[in-house]
Amino acid sequence: MNYSTIISKKCADSISGKLTGEGVHLSQNDVIEDILGIIEKCTHYCSIIPIVAADEFKKSAAFLKQITGIDIFFTFIVIGDFNDLDNLGNDYLKYIGEVKSGTVSAGELQFAVSRLRAQLEAAWEEKEHQKEVLVRLTDTRQDQEDLIDIGKSLNSEKDMDKLLTMILYLSKKITGADAGSIYLVEEEGDGTKQLRFKTSHTYSREIPLKEFVMPIDKHSIAGYVAVTGEVLNIPDVYKLDEIGHYSFSHNSSYDKHHSYITRSMMVVPMLNYHDEIIGVIQLINSKEDLTNNENAGNEAYTTLLQEPEDFDRYVVTFDHKYSALLEAIAGQAAVAIENNRLIRQIQNQFEEFVKASVTAIESRDPATSGHSFRVAEICKAMAFAVNEIREGYLADYSFSDDDIQELEFAALLHDFGKVYIDLSIFQKEKKLFPKDLENLLIRLDYLYRYVELQCHLREEKILQQKNYDRSELKALDDELKANLEKIRSIKARIEKLNEPTVTDDDPEKIVAGLLEEINGMQCTNIDGDKMDIISDDDQVNLIIRRGSLNPGERREIESHVVHTYNFVSKIPWPPEYKNIPEIALRHHEKINGTGYPDRLEGRESTLLQSRIMTIADIYDALAASDRPYKAAVPREKILKILREEAERGILDEDLVDVFIDHRIHEKVDSDSFKEGDGIND
Repeated sequence: MNYSTIISKKCADSISGKLTGEGVHLSQNDVIEDILGIIEKCTHYCSIIPIVAADEFKKSAAFLKQITGIDIFFTFIVIGDFNDLDNLGNDYLKYIGEVKSGTVSAGELQFAVSRLRAQLEAAWEEKEHQKEVLVRLTDTRQDQEDLIDIGKSLNSEKDMDKLLTMILYLSKKITGADAGSIYLVEEEGDGTKQLRFKTSHTYSREIPLKEFVMPIDKHSIAGYVAVTGEVLNIPDVYKLDEIGHYSFSHNSSYDKHHSYITRSMMVVPMLNYHDEIIGVIQLINSKEDLTNNENAGNEAYTTLLQEPEDFDRYVVTFDHKYSALLEAIAGQAAVAIENNRLIRQIQNQFEEFVKASVTAIESRDPATSGHSFRVAEICKAMAFAVNEIREGYLADYSFSDDDIQELEFAALLHDFGKVYIDLSIFQKEKKLFPKDLENLLIRLDYLYRYVELQCHLREEKILQQKNYDRSELKALDDELKANLEKIRSIKARIEKLNEPTVTDDDPEKIVAGLLEEINGMQCTNIDGDKMDIISDDDQVNLIIRRGSLNPGERREIESHVVHTYNFVSKIPWPPEYKNIPEIALRHHEKINGTGYPDRLEGRESTLLQSRIMTIADIYDALAASDRPYKAAVPREKILKILREEAERGILDEDLVDVFIDHRIHEKVDSDSFKEGDGIND
């Protein structure tokens, strides 16, 4: 501290003898000007004892009181009449250290100055102590807040890389470390363990991260802690001999390569629930400054170590309090990492279970094998594309990782309810099942033989007549030929009508005509009862105008979404996946109300995810090359169909634009994920 004693001109004649010692000045001008000159030379703090006349005190004290920017410790010696100091008030009286009247000897004054200097020095030391205590309290409070934040953050973060980065960031922030690394213990297939360097950060250098592995032994600092579980607080890694005889040494190649100087280091083990070491946190070069309240608690990310002298100036030993504190942080981190691993393991197991279940279900029908996986891939690609939209109503939507995972699960399970549907309906290639067509054709063959037999019986009766008319036989033969040709024609028309093609002909009129033709030819069974050649069930199927399913079969197919919903709703989904049942249920709804199961109308009546899945489902159904009831539709034609459906208000036009403009159709092979190809995540 700089000490200055200023004697005003007015007081000079009242002092007998000469005041000596460091910093004693006799004012040559106005005392305030001299005080100002002293203050201008000070940088952080100074101590001033002005010796002034009673009538100068108040003005001088008022000037010193208003000085800001530096710490000034001052007290006055006032020489003069006590009456001149009346009515000053406590605000000024506290600045008077000594009052003298009349003539004062230099020795007496010298003693007073020494005593007052001691008081000012004590005041300065007390203030410095208070500042240090305040910095420590501020730092401790910040550490506690950071520790609470760590607990909150570690419990909520699911991404392992982000979790490790967060652990390292907060550990550095609390300790003021310039650099740090995290190593994780990993076990090989043969049971041997090693340390993997997972993440690091150095504030003062841009150093790319490269993962590597190292043995768990006592030859390296991190390995030593991983083996022993001991917390190391090393003041200087280049002076390891001064702290004990350890088996490890510091690898200086990192410092040389990056022009860095590793000095202080703290290394703590991360222990899980079972007190097993699962990793190591290594912190380097604490820059904690307990004299600077401005940066207290954030030195790690404010103080740069650029030049060699910076390492001497700013780097300190890690405070001993951080041994216990970092052990607590490392314990929280270990629990969070283990929880993260368990959650990820459970999630992976569940994902594989879902995929295995879907594969098993789709294996019932090889024609649709891989459909759910392709729909899921298309849905994910569309979700990522929606995140890029910056205009239109889709700009208000943003899919998080959880949202995309939710959509993927819903897409994988969207057809799960088909397990409850008769497989033969899914495999129905034509309007009539093969067995039903076979039975119908057999009945027509029976009719054919029946007509032949009846004709021969009539012919025999004619021939039994003595004088039969040959023209009658000729007419009977012509009738037989006509009827047999008619039956052959009926068979051909039925086989053609059985094809699930879309034609302009009215199948109901065709079937009515066939019935009329057949009814013109009487046919009975062996009991003599009239035989129905085309049954009621045959008629229901043959009059199908589009596809191969009759109304009842189509209703059964449509019920698969309800079966899916009922099944998927029973799964105890976590909150982030709560919409899976609803998304899967609505993937066949259409904006114009023509979909199922509830004929919902309007874009907002269904979730965006369901509308995405609708497009994905339609595209894959049309693009699939091995459906039993149709051939694959060319890609350009599919896109045209989707565009037309959007223009007619059936599909979400904005989403169709996303599908086409972002070329989603090119991102998934329509023949991928087929049975036997293997399923990949």
